[in-house]
Amino acid sequence: MKEHRVHPNFYLSLLDFLMTAKQHLVAIGSEFGLTSIQAITLMLIDEARPHPMKNFCTLFHCDASNVTGIVDGLEQKGLVSRQNSPADRRVKTIQLERAGKQLQEQIIERLANDNDFLLAPLTDSETKQFVNIVEKLAATKKPA
Repeated sequence: MKEHRVHPNFYLSLLDFLMTAKQHLVAIGSEFGLTSIQAITLMLIDEARPHPMKNFCTLFHCDASNVTGIVDGLEQKGLVSRQNSPADRRVKTIQLERAGKQLQEQIIERLANDNDFLLAPLTDSETKQFVNIVEKLAATKKPA
């Protein structure tokens, strides 16, 4: 196994970068009438793989009632719906509705157009490397 030793300041820099990216997403989401947690939740829903609500409880480190409130708000806006899991009817999954997918795409387009906001210090080559690394890390952390 590889030994990963990084300078402790790395974690502070990473956290600063992630929080800046989150604030940017939240600001764009608010332009579309979403609360910060609604914007984050909407962007984490994979149309091809509906997430059980329990996954969001784990991800957000909160009680199921909190996730229910978040999903209620998104559902009232017509962005998501709750479905029974085909594998287990007791499990509710969050499914993107057409309007939710369209809004997700609009937000992604805005984020892509504002790339310079976060990635301006990087060269084109560094940006490609960074994107590949982030995609690789994200792919290994997906819930089952």
